[in-house]
Amino acid sequence: MKALRGQTVVQKGALAPNGFLVPRGQVRSSARGVASPSLIGERSLGIRAALPIVRQQAGLHWSSKKRHSVVVAVSAPEQQDTKFAVDETFSLPKGNETVRATVEQKADGAQTVRLTTSLQAGRLLLHWGVEGGKDYQGGWRLPSTCRPPGTKQYKDRALQSPFQVDDQGSHLFIMLSAEEASDVLNFVLKDEATNTWYDNSGSNFRLPLHGEASGKPSTGTQVIPKALADKWAWMRWDHQGRPQQSMPDANKDYDRGVEEMRALMGVGRSMDELWRVAEGKWPYPKYLDEVEHPAFGDKYDAFKVREEQAAASGVSLGPIPVELLSVQAYICWEKAGQPQGADFADEARRVIEDRVRGGATYEQLAKEMNLEPTWKKDEGKPQPEQQAPQQHEAKQAPPAAPSEVGKPLGAPKRNPLDLVKPQGQAPVLSEGKSQKREMPLDFLEARWAIDPSTKWRRKYGLGNKSEMLVVVRQKEETDPIRVDFITDRADKLILHWGVSKPGSRSWKLPPAEMRDEDSKEATELALESPFLECDDEDECDLEFMGAKVPLQRRTITLPADSWVGAISCVLRSADATMWYKDGGGDFLIPVPCKHVKEGTQLDAMPQLTDDLSREIVDAENSGAWTLMHRFNKATDLINNVANGQYDLDPADGFARIYAWLRYSATRKLTWQRNYNTQPRQLSGSQDRLTGTIASTHARTTGEPQEWVRMMLTTVGRGGDGQKIRDEILNIMHRNNIPEKKGLWIEDWHQKLHNNTTPDDVPICEAYLAYLEQNGSTGAYWRVLADAGVTRERLESFDRPVRGEPQWFDGKKDALIRDFRNYLGILKSVHSGADLQAAASAAGNQVPDGVRGYLAYVMGHVGDSQTLPLMEAAVEARTELAPALPGNRELLYLDLALEDQARQAAERGVGAAGFGAAAFMRPLLQNLALSLGNNEEVCYCLKAWQELPKSVRHGGRPTKDEALLAVAVVNRIRRAISEVSDNVVKRIGDVGKAYGQAFGVEAWASELFAEEVVRGGPAFAVSLNISGIEPTLRNAAELGAWQVISPQEVVGVVEYVDGLHDVQEKTYEKPTVLVASQVSGEEEIPEGVVAVLTPDAPDVLSHVSVRARNMRVLFATCHDPEPLEQIKAAAGTTLHFTTTASGAVHWNEAHASEVEAASDSKAADKPSKGLKISIPKWPGKWVVGMDEYKDGVVGAKSKNIAGLRGKMPDWISLPASVTLPFGSYEQALEAKENADIKAQIQSRVARINARQPNSNNGGAPAGEQQEQGGDEASTLLAECRELAMQVHVPPEVKQQLTEAMTAAGIPVPDSEERWAKAMEAIKGVWASKYNDRAYISLRKIGLSFDDVRMAVLVQRVVPAHYAFVIHTRNPSNNDPNEIFCELVRGLGESLVSGMVAGSAVAFKANKKDLDSPEVLCYASKSEGMFVGESLIFRSDSNGEDLEGYAGAGLYESITMDTTETRRVDYMEDKLVRDPEYRQKLLARICKVGEAIETALGSAQDIEGVVEENDAITVVQTRPQV
Repeated sequence: MKALRGQTVVQKGALAPNGFLVPRGQVRSSARGVASPSLIGERSLGIRAALPIVRQQAGLHWSSKKRHSVVVAVSAPEQQDTKFAVDETFSLPKGNETVRATVEQKADGAQTVRLTTSLQAGRLLLHWGVEGGKDYQGGWRLPSTCRPPGTKQYKDRALQSPFQVDDQGSHLFIMLSAEEASDVLNFVLKDEATNTWYDNSGSNFRLPLHGEASGKPSTGTQVIPKALADKWAWMRWDHQGRPQQSMPDANKDYDRGVEEMRALMGVGRSMDELWRVAEGKWPYPKYLDEVEHPAFGDKYDAFKVREEQAAASGVSLGPIPVELLSVQAYICWEKAGQPQGADFADEARRVIEDRVRGGATYEQLAKEMNLEPTWKKDEGKPQPEQQAPQQHEAKQAPPAAPSEVGKPLGAPKRNPLDLVKPQGQAPVLSEGKSQKREMPLDFLEARWAIDPSTKWRRKYGLGNKSEMLVVVRQKEETDPIRVDFITDRADKLILHWGVSKPGSRSWKLPPAEMRDEDSKEATELALESPFLECDDEDECDLEFMGAKVPLQRRTITLPADSWVGAISCVLRSADATMWYKDGGGDFLIPVPCKHVKEGTQLDAMPQLTDDLSREIVDAENSGAWTLMHRFNKATDLINNVANGQYDLDPADGFARIYAWLRYSATRKLTWQRNYNTQPRQLSGSQDRLTGTIASTHARTTGEPQEWVRMMLTTVGRGGDGQKIRDEILNIMHRNNIPEKKGLWIEDWHQKLHNNTTPDDVPICEAYLAYLEQNGSTGAYWRVLADAGVTRERLESFDRPVRGEPQWFDGKKDALIRDFRNYLGILKSVHSGADLQAAASAAGNQVPDGVRGYLAYVMGHVGDSQTLPLMEAAVEARTELAPALPGNRELLYLDLALEDQARQAAERGVGAAGFGAAAFMRPLLQNLALSLGNNEEVCYCLKAWQELPKSVRHGGRPTKDEALLAVAVVNRIRRAISEVSDNVVKRIGDVGKAYGQAFGVEAWASELFAEEVVRGGPAFAVSLNISGIEPTLRNAAELGAWQVISPQEVVGVVEYVDGLHDVQEKTYEKPTVLVASQVSGEEEIPEGVVAVLTPDAPDVLSHVSVRARNMRVLFATCHDPEPLEQIKAAAGTTLHFTTTASGAVHWNEAHASEVEAASDSKAADKPSKGLKISIPKWPGKWVVGMDEYKDGVVGAKSKNIAGLRGKMPDWISLPASVTLPFGSYEQALEAKENADIKAQIQSRVARINARQPNSNNGGAPAGEQQEQGGDEASTLLAECRELAMQVHVPPEVKQQLTEAMTAAGIPVPDSEERWAKAMEAIKGVWASKYNDRAYISLRKIGLSFDDVRMAVLVQRVVPAHYAFVIHTRNPSNNDPNEIFCELVRGLGESLVSGMVAGSAVAFKANKKDLDSPEVLCYASKSEGMFVGESLIFRSDSNGEDLEGYAGAGLYESITMDTTETRRVDYMEDKLVRDPEYRQKLLARICKVGEAIETALGSAQDIEGVVEENDAITVVQTRPQV
């Protein structure tokens, strides 16, 4: 069926863009549209009909082969008639890539927008907002309802919606009522994977959404397809005889054509008719005669009529001067609240045109704006209108030339491990370490700190060495809450107090039940209660330095069910002459409240209970406060932390100071309040602070040193501040500029004289831009806007800078020269990490080895050749590193070079494609040089450098090379994740708490730690990974998913941070968990049908085995996009399936599927109905292998004994002896253990007495289970502690000695080693009370107390490698394939989940075991090792149940401590020697076949490979 022009035919069964099915043959209107004339002028996309325009664009990269589309729909049901439609195509700044937009407006005003793009990217986002609509107040409006799944709000400024993908393509639907209908969609595209932005030549794409079809002529609201407008303009130009035209004339004629078509459509002519004319099917001359002339007469040219009308009224509609347009756009932006992402160019143009039509002239408007009309000086010269500056999201502008990888610089070869930084005592404390002075209330605080009823406590200084201690206590939830205020202040005090609801700071009058007889109403919101002499001997009998301390106390009691969330208070002296506050604010005391929602309990920032943070917050609340005061205070606090004055880890202390200074540097804190600071005073405080930072850097190592170095990024160098004050006056005098009030430069001079701040750097840069662009105030405001300096901020200074710069004739060149020099002076004080300023300040201190690299960097800043610039910056840093400790100038230079490398990466990764692999070495080296603890990153760098050239240089790697590279990339990703996690750990909560205390916007404090990470060198590495990983995974033939346990499931989606957090929870409905973290040792919660995670636990880890046993879908996803899509569907029921190729598919489930899945899950519990038999103690403490029988020892012991004589000579079996079932219980019967036995029995009884599914106050069963789990976990931990105290009968040692000697097992040769052996045995016994085992057994209805623990004793085989074999491939349940995993060191790092990362995974077909296939190389950073020792393995009756995966529930413990050591797989023969690898992996596969044949069923086998390649099987069990 052929579609008519402007229409879309949808086949039967197809899903229309609004989500409704359309019958076969039904035609849905999809007429085309175009932007308004103001958008089709000089800055429109594509080729202009009369004047082709070719624009050079920066090169961008697509790292995915998927086609993306997104629908942003504002739609009504399909049955409504379409009133208005658009089909528009926008060109992207890359090749022939485009964005196609289709818009439909329904009769009720609702709208549908579909965006489709050919752009290929790693993770594409639509960054968008709208203009117009209900309650519109300017700028970007963010629709509040029906946002696409996965949409996130970006800093209250824009929405970011991910592109969606399914079998039909990539799309997304939003259904909004007419309430959200708007006029314009503003958008840009962002590839989140590479942080690459795609925009309209530096501006936003604008798509009209609103039109009229009233049948009346309209000149401003009809929307025309751009392709049609282009053809129409060409047709008109051809009809006119193809005249030569200037740019303004071409623009004007183009817009006339658009107005002509709008007028025609306004009188009922169809869009299809216009297409016929534009394509020549209806000749234009004939159309003029037959249609236009009859409709409009001779004056059919609507645009010409409009101009003639304006001319008749004396109004000029000529080109708007760019300066006027720029300033008006800035004013519109400010009036709209400075919205991020908004473009006010068109609004500015409309405002100016309306004023001109009203009779104003451009010169009059300029005067109103304090703008000198410089365009009059250039009369007669063409002044084409330019686009006004945009106030949109700050992002790096594209370079003039496309970025490219470039040729390597030829950096010297280095051993990355030489870059590992020593981890010494940090910080090196001074000899005269400051000791924290003891205070009288310290004893009481310490006592209440260990009181289990204490819910909250804090100590406050009241001046004159006196303090107040506040303690909140409650024994049980049903008990009253007691709040004590105790002080050692001598004068009588009154507590002035009120109460607040949870989550509020508003005062309310305390209710009657909280008042004592001596409390009086002071105001309508507060009571006053006197402090009383504290004569309680138990709590107030306090001696200090030999004398009794008189104390005052006030106690407030609250009922247990009180609605109060906090007590707000201040203190005053009894004579009302003194008031005592918390740093200028109220004391805020949080109290437990049952009526508070989770996460809203007001806690007065518990992270700020440390003295350092309290000092910081108190200082910021000072009445007079400037940068000078802040810098001086910071200097003192740095010294205090370095000298150990605070009870804080040094890294925590320095990180807190950094967070505080960063808030200052980002203008979130005041720079001047009630105090004037002269430039020399500020620079002096800066000099003192930066000098202290540098000297502290020399005294510290490791992570503390890293945070100290980062402080320098928040403060300028200091230096000759007086020169700032003097030189501005010298410039004015040299150029004969009067010190005249009202001049902009005089305002700035007074500001500089009074109080210079870092704002002066962008002010100077803005003035230079004004001068260099011949007095362009638009350029002035653009530079200020880019730096975040608004008109409001300029006018907020104590000496405000008002208006705009004035032009001084004949002084341009001299002023540019003078202010270039002045900018250097400002930067030398305020901009420490500026490259030019840092290099200049370092001068002759720069080591010789640095100079050549530094010269290259300074000569190629912003160069399109990314790699050599990056390498030069990093090599300069490497040569600089030995000279850094304590040298302030070189530290600043190091920071500037680090930033150059990061900027080069952000500029070049998007355009480099897989060529960005060449960036990985310098970027990792850059990161290693910045971290305090950099060992793992150095190992990652070494691993990367040892990859084949086809990977390192961005070539074409083979599958095996790509597999190896993927493993290295996974290790790198984990390393940078640890860097990120550590930043969040140190300053995440603290940053939020500081933000709350300082009154910072919520979004800024929420994103505080994230922004620190994104601004650091680790982010550049992450960006690079995103750019190259898709190519590597494709070459390795790896999909986005790794399916560990394939199942088809239906469940409700829920997101959790970690699987461990919910492993005790019971889900009442079938649930699909998306878990950010899965270590491998967790239990899968009951009711969970699927676990999806970005983490990568080993395929044979405990949780993987449990998932397969429980028939739970378990899969790892290596692409963040699918997981984000699933997370966005939280609360929705989805149907998941897996494919033979290892992919995971999902769709929304129907109600019938949900019900069927619930019934199926209930009926299909794989391990229900099992029973555990309780064996009796056989009457002896140790049995040998000949005595391994049912009921005496477990399957581990029996299977090893059963393999004797059945294995080939090259497979060894370890000698073993076993402590049989019941030995632990028998030991408890000893009289020495009577008390321990009673305590354990008491706790076991309490655990068994729990009824998690009873109706506990109406709480859901899952919540009851979770709450009860906390109690059970505590009781189990107590049982383990008691088990470790058991007295082991001496007969155990005696019988072990005899049995081990007979078996040839080395016997401990000293009492000390025997003591270690006994501890290991007790450790295995105690693991009977493991949380994991308790949870697992509870799920199948078994009691953990019925477990009997045999202990298998073996010599530790010295393992070079450890392996696990499943003789039936667990990934696809194929009995013809053997699946194996192998690691360096002990197998515990493989099965326990204690060591992150993947093992070497491989498989082989049983018909061709000599040809194993490597599926994955190891990405683990560490291995577990132990010297000559014994191992005591758990061998319980709870692991022998048929169909139940009990493996890994209990502990196996070595007699000697196991060490975790760094491993380097790239140096291993397994990686470096393919022939050796193939032979070893084949031998391991043959081990599996031999044992399966011997025992007659699929087996789960553990073994080791010794240094001489000898193989020993240490245990085997039936595979579940």
